[in-house]
Amino acid sequence: MADVLIVFNVGKPEAARHAQETAQWLRAAGYGAVLADQPTAARWSEPPDPNIALVITLGGDGTLLTGAAIAAPAGAPLLGVHLGRFGFIAQVEPENITAALQRWQAGDYQVQERLMAQARVDDEARVAIALNEITLLRMPTAPMLDFTICVNNLLLTTYPADGSLVATPTGSTAYALSAGAPVVHPQTEALILTPISPHTLGARPLVLPPTARISITLHCAATNEPNAQAIMTADGRRHRTLEMGQTVHITAAPYRVKLLSFNEGEFFEKLRDRLLWGARVNE
Repeated sequence: MADVLIVFNVGKPEAARHAQETAQWLRAAGYGAVLADQPTAARWSEPPDPNIALVITLGGDGTLLTGAAIAAPAGAPLLGVHLGRFGFIAQVEPENITAALQRWQAGDYQVQERLMAQARVDDEARVAIALNEITLLRMPTAPMLDFTICVNNLLLTTYPADGSLVATPTGSTAYALSAGAPVVHPQTEALILTPISPHTLGARPLVLPPTARISITLHCAATNEPNAQAIMTADGRRHRTLEMGQTVHITAAPYRVKLLSFNEGEFFEKLRDRLLWGARVNE
């Protein structure tokens, strides 16, 4: 019997309720159901069942990002149920969960394979993965930092900034969008390098091919500065503290997220609705 993993936002009572109802439906349909709240699932390095048939997330995009970090390495498809505020990635509204599962059961769906990014610091073995973005951000008490960027071992530039991030096309509508990067269709093959609050007009977002090997080295012009540190996050999850002189190597991950989709035009509908494109502003 195949198991389905259900990850839900414990802070939303309706998410816990829908998780229980979905588990009951799955068990009645002959599947096993494993429930996990988001904080518990975020601590897993792999799913509890290596043969998991499907991962369902109930919450906002943050919950979906947690599910993606579990589903992608396991090769399991991911169904995101939208219970958050913005919801650019989640595919299904809560009232349509049963209908979506019936279509999944019947094979009536599309799979969108989404590129993920991975990062490692210097020569360390530990790797961080992200569906949205890898972010390097100076500590709040740190002075301005310099970020030296190399692509495919070739020096590109150095700019002073609050941070630097590498986003996937899926993440182009998240932090990267707020930092001034372009919106990129999620099925485009690309990595988006974006400075965060740069202190130079020459630093601009750059769209790179998925084969690009991006290296970012941190420096601080101020000498004897004890607070000259940065943090690296993967999809907003704090991964580790960075010291000056360290280099973060970012590439496309070796696996993709397999998002279940039931509407080919959904991304454009979300752009129109979430960003209010075409909406008339009342003066």
